Amino acid sequence: MDDTQNTGRRALSLQAKLLALLRLRRDDDGFTPSAKDVSKDTHEAGSPVSHTTVNSLFNGSSANPTADTLSSVASALGAPAAFLLRGVEWDDLSALSVFVARPEAREVLRLMQGLEVQDILEISSRLREIRRQRGLSEDVPTIPPPPPGVDQPREGRPRRRSLHDAAERAADYLEGR
Repeated sequence: MDDTQNTGRRALSLQAKLLALLRLRRDDDGFTPSAKDVSKDTHEAGSPVSHTTVNSLFNGSSANPTADTLSSVASALGAPAAFLLRGVEWDDLSALSVFVARPEAREVLRLMQGLEVQDILEISSRLREIRRQRGLSEDVPTIPPPPPGVDQPREGRPRRRSLHDAAERAADYLEGR
């Protein structure tokens, strides 16, 4: 996930965010959902987005998708719609997922309104302590890592590296090798 971990302050692109979501949705065989699969999921959810539009989002050629399109695609990929917005404040998939799924977390954030920085740091320290006591990591990545084995190469024919390799493969095929 090196390509999607935002260690700097530069915002992730929509394409990078979509690729991260696709990696998290791989099936047991290591395949990511296709644009057709995502389009089908948007239709089943009641907010249809065409295969062509989904494909243009995935390949980065869609410059300005509508909010409804982003919301529908995010829902089909199992992510909060806010994750697909522009800006570093929306790049934290883990935090946004908790915010959407847990009303208690939203209440905690509201209660932080008006507190001094040292108070918020104290709350953060206490949360880290609770995580340690429960055997959880203190560091929660902004984008969860993909399931184990997801980034392992799949069996099958190797990818061609160049036109020369493709020509050799075609010649071998024609000659029965």
